[in-house]
Amino acid sequence: MMLLEARALSCHFGPKVAVQGLDIALAEGELVGLIGPDGAGKTTTFRMFAGLQRPTGGELHRHLGREGISYVPQTFSLAPDLTVEENLRFQGGLYGLPDLDSRMTSLLESVDLAAFRTRLSGALSGGMKQKLALCAALLTRPRLLLLDEPTTGVDPVSRREFWELIHAVHDQGVAVLFSTPYMDEAEYAHRMLLMNEGRVLEEGDLAALRRNLPGLVFRLVSPNRREVQKALAALAPLDLFAEGEILRVRFPDQEPAPLLARLAALPGVEQVRLAEANLEDVFLHALTAGGGHA
Repeated sequence: MMLLEARALSCHFGPKVAVQGLDIALAEGELVGLIGPDGAGKTTTFRMFAGLQRPTGGELHRHLGREGISYVPQTFSLAPDLTVEENLRFQGGLYGLPDLDSRMTSLLESVDLAAFRTRLSGALSGGMKQKLALCAALLTRPRLLLLDEPTTGVDPVSRREFWELIHAVHDQGVAVLFSTPYMDEAEYAHRMLLMNEGRVLEEGDLAALRRNLPGLVFRLVSPNRREVQKALAALAPLDLFAEGEILRVRFPDQEPAPLLARLAALPGVEQVRLAEANLEDVFLHALTAGGGHA
């Protein structure tokens, strides 16, 4: 069953185009990622889906009641001067939940916050705040959960714990749409939409996105990254990405052995191998093909 459908959805703020021509359909039980950098239009998309922002064009159909969709925004939006329990009681009271006490206790125990129910929410760590925001969103037993960059600013341990919770929620049958700028997090999604400057550039699961990426990807290691980058640029690669001593470069399809030997002979290259395309490779290609900025 479809939970939400958008066709040619757009949102403009004066001359600024936040979202343009968005098509998406979300079905029961899906785990979908909206992937893109800051300013891609992810938050505006979530606000439209949650009913907090009016679209300026296109169609949006929510096949759910008010309690069927829950939204966790990027920034902590609960009252910092209320305790954990007070925040949940307030949220539950808005919906008149009949089983609020048992539901609240169950959720707090599931995220290891039961011992902190009397602590002010503003005094929680970043990871604990996100857990509390998740509890508040799950109070109504939604069928669709919207998570806007849920782990931004969260430490690595809390980040892993939070994703374990999300997978547990999804396993209970809740559809999840999340946004993230992190490519490693994006791979949790069963289906991904790569977004930039308000437009979806590509859509599919990771395997399909990899298959559709043309060319050969090589992984190089060099302590002299800048010099190697210059040498690689002279070979006219399709894409070039560098981080630390690691460089990833994509060339048009050709016989790999001669190119591998040529790359290995570049001054300063300590290791080089043919690599499987990852999501960053796919996203760089999508930016180039879609006219975006790498």
